[in-house]
Amino acid sequence: MVRVGFIGLGGMGRYQAGAFAKVKGCAVAAGSDVSPESRAEFAREHPGATVFEDHRAMLRAGVDAVVLATPTGLHASIGAEVLRARLPLLLEKPMARTTAECRRLNDLADRTGALLMVAHCRRYDPYWGLWRKAVAAGRIGRPVLWRHVMAGRGPGRWFMDERLGGGPLLDGAVHNYDFANALFGDPVSVVANTVKMDPAVTAADTGSAIVQYPSGNQLLVSWSWAVKGLALHDILGPKGFIQFGIGKQTVAEEERKTRSFCCLTDAAGKETLLSVPREPNMYILQARHFLDCIRRRTRCLTPGTEAIKAVAVAEAILKAGRAGSARKVTW
Repeated sequence: MVRVGFIGLGGMGRYQAGAFAKVKGCAVAAGSDVSPESRAEFAREHPGATVFEDHRAMLRAGVDAVVLATPTGLHASIGAEVLRARLPLLLEKPMARTTAECRRLNDLADRTGALLMVAHCRRYDPYWGLWRKAVAAGRIGRPVLWRHVMAGRGPGRWFMDERLGGGPLLDGAVHNYDFANALFGDPVSVVANTVKMDPAVTAADTGSAIVQYPSGNQLLVSWSWAVKGLALHDILGPKGFIQFGIGKQTVAEEERKTRSFCCLTDAAGKETLLSVPREPNMYILQARHFLDCIRRRTRCLTPGTEAIKAVAVAEAILKAGRAGSARKVTW
């Protein structure tokens, strides 16, 4: 039985704990948070767990592994404490606020021999994996343009703090950067522009960017956490395109409740539905993978050495965005 402790008991930390609670061979053993309200909610959800205000006390009390879900700006300092304790660490995305912080965490993991896995959950998502397989198989041809447009009122609080969260082009679109890295290879360069629509926040709350990959593949992201707007999510290629949802097709309501769909349209306009079951979800699959990595049953799919590349993309976008310019991606 692997006893897992959770540092950071806000929404994401408690969600992670709920996923781990559903995995065999795992016990939600402890949790820590500076917020008494968050500690109380965690204790209610996991009555057998020990709750701490100070994460250091939790580490001294003895757990077998740690899930860290604090604000991003705290990942580097608290993550380093976990690694120095030589405990396996599942670190929420983004891995850290800067690539320099990521490098220090990777170096520390190397020196201590502790597992450092980053929670890039989309790599464990059967739904995103569904269209990834179609693209990898060449069903829409190459090169590929993946477009993701999001606009809405963001999560607020620390997410919109430049130092702690970095805004949507770091904390939100980092899912896209990492998944594009898995699909297309190492990122090459970015072109970006950012604007601030809410003068009360310190992070760039709105912006657009194109990330260039080898062989002409591109990721286009346009995100705002300041205003409401329409969402767009599709993947374009010379032989067709993939869109999220069912397209013009009809699916029984009961099936839509249990399965997730995307629609592949070929160059002739023929639609083909692709689908996978909704359960188990990506967080449960990610938790299983983390435990398998601890037990050395498999190779980690999202180590810190891979996750740093997504932070590097975000860092390049934020720097280029201020001037509306292009930058190479380095890490």
